[in-house]
Amino acid sequence: MDPHPRGDRRAAPEVILTEAFAPWVVLTVGSLHLGRRVGSPGWGLATASGLGLVPQAAIAWRVRRKALSDHHVTRREDRPLVIAGIAGSVVTLMVAQRRREAPPELRRMTRAALVALGVAGAATTRVKVSFHIAVLAGVIAVLARELSHRYWRLLTLIPPVAWARVRIDHHTPVETALGGVIGAVCGYWGGGRRPAGSDPDTRGATID
Repeated sequence: MDPHPRGDRRAAPEVILTEAFAPWVVLTVGSLHLGRRVGSPGWGLATASGLGLVPQAAIAWRVRRKALSDHHVTRREDRPLVIAGIAGSVVTLMVAQRRREAPPELRRMTRAALVALGVAGAATTRVKVSFHIAVLAGVIAVLARELSHRYWRLLTLIPPVAWARVRIDHHTPVETALGGVIGAVCGYWGGGRRPAGSDPDTRGATID
């Protein structure tokens, strides 16, 4: 039995958490924040567009055309084509970043996103990996790698979001846990090597 009457469903905590930490929201906020912190808000916006805004706009368009069930793409069988479309947007962004010499931190973020998308996409053929958790863990790992290890404290956001995804019956605990592992590993190591001497905690970076 649904614990929330239909009229109160949108105000349920699991629904609020699901929407507030949707992958496109997390990617957009993370990209803008990283761009600002490395002194390139313009490239932060471009990265946010390629990783989050453009893919989500395409998903919303397909939902309106009834080609997808919902904007979270909850049906596993719908995900391969969506993932391919997102990959196209990310690759396009990566090419633009390289040709226009975007800040290396944002280029590494984009590479990490592509690696994570590939790994999570491959896993999704067998298990419905939680992209909410994978993206949240991945963005936290990128910020910890590029700005300050103190960003690891944001991992405390993962349990409530994972609870929400299970509570709303979109994922199992195993699927959320797998998403967290994929996101954290790919986010931290998927972007490639950082230049020697660029340890973020030696630059005095802080969370603000």
